[in-house]
Amino acid sequence: MRKIKLDNSDLLTYFETIEKLKQQPSMDEYLEGYRKVREATPFGAEVDKYRSAHSELRRLDKKRQSLIDSFIDELNPISGSTARTAAKSSGNINTLHERMIYQKAISEKTDAEIVALVVKQRTEAALAFQRSVELSLGQLSHISSDIEKSNKKQRKMSF
Repeated sequence: MRKIKLDNSDLLTYFETIEKLKQQPSMDEYLEGYRKVREATPFGAEVDKYRSAHSELRRLDKKRQSLIDSFIDELNPISGSTARTAAKSSGNINTLHERMIYQKAISEKTDAEIVALVVKQRTEAALAFQRSVELSLGQLSHISSDIEKSNKKQRKMSF
């Protein structure tokens, strides 16, 4: 089983990035405008001005895509290192192939679906962790009370 990330700072960063992207023109609008400028003046200063005017949009879109890629990697049940190790050690590339199939299937989902799956997975992992901690605390409490009873018996016997 893969280790699930319990820190949600990347999800918060993703939502902040999406909010900033909403304030920008869409990437499709940018690409269409860029294409028109390139057709009008392929080597002119206009192209450079257009690109620099939209550098924030391109930076935010790359950041969004990078976060989505990390979410896809997190959702994939087969880690990259496991797949590479299996392929190297036994020469069997089935695990590597299976990882690629999972990755393709996950990447075909929309960004919203991917984020929802990450939230669901992390919620389930956090709840399992919480149950584990509660169980552990219960066991420690029981052990502590047993030790205390044992210590009281020893004190009574020493008097």
